[in-house]
Amino acid sequence: MSYSNTLEIDFKSPPFDHLRGVHRLATTRGGHGEHTRHQLVVGHDKRTRASVLVKLTTKPGIVYERNLNNEIASLSTINRELPASRYFPVVVEHGRLRDGRVFLTTSLFDEFPLATAIDPERMPGKTVSHLRTTIEVVKALIDLHRLKIFHVDLNPMNILRRVEQGRHVIRIVDFESSYELTRHSTGEFYDPPTTPGYSAPEVPRQAPDARSDLFSLGAVLYTMLAGYRWTWHGEPASCIEADHEIDPELRGVLLPAVDSNPDRRYSSMEEFHAVLAGYLERIWPGRSW
Repeated sequence: MSYSNTLEIDFKSPPFDHLRGVHRLATTRGGHGEHTRHQLVVGHDKRTRASVLVKLTTKPGIVYERNLNNEIASLSTINRELPASRYFPVVVEHGRLRDGRVFLTTSLFDEFPLATAIDPERMPGKTVSHLRTTIEVVKALIDLHRLKIFHVDLNPMNILRRVEQGRHVIRIVDFESSYELTRHSTGEFYDPPTTPGYSAPEVPRQAPDARSDLFSLGAVLYTMLAGYRWTWHGEPASCIEADHEIDPELRGVLLPAVDSNPDRRYSSMEEFHAVLAGYLERIWPGRSW
């Protein structure tokens, strides 16, 4: 079977036969083509009338299967342990297509990737909004880390966001790189796909933990503050050090998050939350963070 043929989908076979209004979704959600590892299909479940997202590997293969099966396992744990959480996708079903490819069907969120709201250049007037977004992501990660699950590949594409009546609504998606201590510490294979500039430098040389997600979130926050242009020039820490436009106090908040040595980062998301909330209170007082 040629590679192009493996991208073909029989929409009359499971799980697509349960859906109506089926169409492909670019993995960028911005119409920029297919991902090298997976395809995305959206539709409405005829049984529940809910909108769903189907992620499937682009072709049969052990690496792609391991990544998607890892996401299925982590999300299954999250759904079981945090059944009321709105931060994470809900697994509807999973299995194999007739051609052998693995698929995962989850709830579909309406929010768009954070990347679509980030400017190419610095926008100082949005600093408070960026900090509030980050604090809401921190809250989601605190819940996740209590399960000893770490996302490992947080970046502006897999954090979804919208603002509703002044409230920042956050969703965390794409758990292919996630590390679940219960499974992986006992020897389950782990070789995660990572994103340069956002994934912590120690991954995958050592087992990730909360500090790995701290690095990623620190890089995401700096991207919001400085605009995407910084990503053309180097690693987060060196860019932040050389940034003469950033508030020195905020620089001091960011640098421990993106330190290349995990032992010099904040020890937990709770600690990072306290530091962020303290800074936000100083520049925009009178609120409760």
